[in-house]
Amino acid sequence: MKALVVGDMGGISRAARAEFTAAGVNHVLSISGLHVGMLGLAVFWLIRFGCSFSSALLLRWNLLKVATFFSFLAVLFYTALAGAAVPTVRSAIMIGVYELAVLLDREEEVFASLALAALLIALVWPGVITDISFQLSFLAVLFIVWGLLKVREWFPPRRREELPQERSRLRQWARQAGMHVAVPVLATIGTGPLIAHYFGHLSLAGFVANPVIVPLVGFAVVPLGLVIGLFSLVAPPLALPLVWLAEPLLSLTFAMVRFFSRLPFANIAVPVPNLAEVAGLYLLILTALLLRRTRYSAIVLAAVVLGLAADGAYWWRERYGRKELRITHLSVGHGDAAVVEFPGSRVLLVDAGGSATGEFDTGEMVVAPFLRTRKILRVDYLAVAHPRVDHYGGMRVVLEQFSPSELWSGPGKGRTARYQDLEDAAERSGVSRVSLSSSDPCRSVDGVKLCVLHPGPGRTGEASLVLRLTFGRLSVLFAGDIERDDERRIAESRAELSSAVLKVPRHGSLTSSTEEFIGRVKPKLAVFSVGRRNPFGLPREEVLGRYHEAGAEILRTDQDGAITIETDGERVRYRTHKTGKRGSVRADSRRVD
Repeated sequence: MKALVVGDMGGISRAARAEFTAAGVNHVLSISGLHVGMLGLAVFWLIRFGCSFSSALLLRWNLLKVATFFSFLAVLFYTALAGAAVPTVRSAIMIGVYELAVLLDREEEVFASLALAALLIALVWPGVITDISFQLSFLAVLFIVWGLLKVREWFPPRRREELPQERSRLRQWARQAGMHVAVPVLATIGTGPLIAHYFGHLSLAGFVANPVIVPLVGFAVVPLGLVIGLFSLVAPPLALPLVWLAEPLLSLTFAMVRFFSRLPFANIAVPVPNLAEVAGLYLLILTALLLRRTRYSAIVLAAVVLGLAADGAYWWRERYGRKELRITHLSVGHGDAAVVEFPGSRVLLVDAGGSATGEFDTGEMVVAPFLRTRKILRVDYLAVAHPRVDHYGGMRVVLEQFSPSELWSGPGKGRTARYQDLEDAAERSGVSRVSLSSSDPCRSVDGVKLCVLHPGPGRTGEASLVLRLTFGRLSVLFAGDIERDDERRIAESRAELSSAVLKVPRHGSLTSSTEEFIGRVKPKLAVFSVGRRNPFGLPREEVLGRYHEAGAEILRTDQDGAITIETDGERVRYRTHKTGKRGSVRADSRRVD
């Protein structure tokens, strides 16, 4: 009740919030125009209705203006009570400008109210322009108002219905129902591209959920909650019967949200459009709906469609027609996470980072957004190189949202509740579990030879996976968290180790990266996946010195951000996303800048 009435979501579980989001009605959990408008309307009608019984007031005062004035005072009080969040302030300013026009006998203009609200909020809080809530809030209202005006323009009332006595009651009800359904549709169209950009999900369930849930919350739950809050202050005994009445309404609301959130088209994962694609989508919407049907509008529309089609063709080639191996080491703090895009379309995720506290989910906040930015909606293989949280902590989100077919790991298992949580999620998903060892034959994935160099057969405990990918004349070595003894065992196995690119073992700790190991690998690029100012002081200067002496170019996620490596089998090209470093290495080990 607190979440629906005053926006306090402290008592709402994460699972419940996810259900509201999947149903497309998460906006009812935050104070917005729905709540502010309902309160203002309720106060307006109560005062106007109550004062209409007094002849003296009717003769002395303009009840329309009196009710409008007190309605605005109530809106201001409620806005302050709810914490003055951006949607609340926006609604309060819009209502205030609209009601000021009534008080001054001026024509009400919705678009002017919206523009003034945006200007005032931006003047008081300049940084709010980049706030997601600010952008979505104004876009939703803009498209709803503009869209309803266009609907009325496209479907004007018939001439014979302009007189009240000629109006068809059934047609009026149908028109009102159509407007009611049009509101969530327009809001979804208006905010859809931006929601896809920020979250990588769209909820089509909102089309059917909003026309049902919003009236229930707006006309029943919110007013009842406000009355309960008022009675709790002035007459607590009167609030108890209302609480009994509110309980079944809340139960009904949550039951409907749960139902809508489980529909097949609820919470659909979509590729994340970049800012240029978002602009193109909005231009397409405006061109298709706003411009008149003339030759020039058709030309503009055709140009936008061709531009988006070219963009789609580019990403289709990136996803399904690639001829290069692409590896991106993500910046996940103190941890490992690498996305391997094989030539063709298959994808391997080696680790997903993770923090000890779990407060920051690297899977949800880093790995999943990156995958969707690359238009990847399915990850074929997951590999947990080491059963420690800095490797598997973010894996559950990827497991649940990207439909992997196989989950690779070594013989060891984590001993924490979070690792068991990952195990349970894997069992529920039905993913095929594969335990890897160096005795397994090398496999080929889209022309890339993938070999397991460690652990050996029969190893138990927390042995780390070591994977070597070979494409053409070049190899990439993922050394996981192996230590000195593991490096020695791998060297003694006489496995081929030489690799142009090495993901440095154990984040650059002194317990690994011996001179003998580095000499066997002969890396030209050494990638350190490490967090800024980590408490372990990694990577160690001594280890950095060893790679420098071996002639390796050093790349670090703590300094360089995400690191992308591409190879056609003859030459490796790399670039860093934070510092902008670029370079390349040939198969003959000569570096080319």
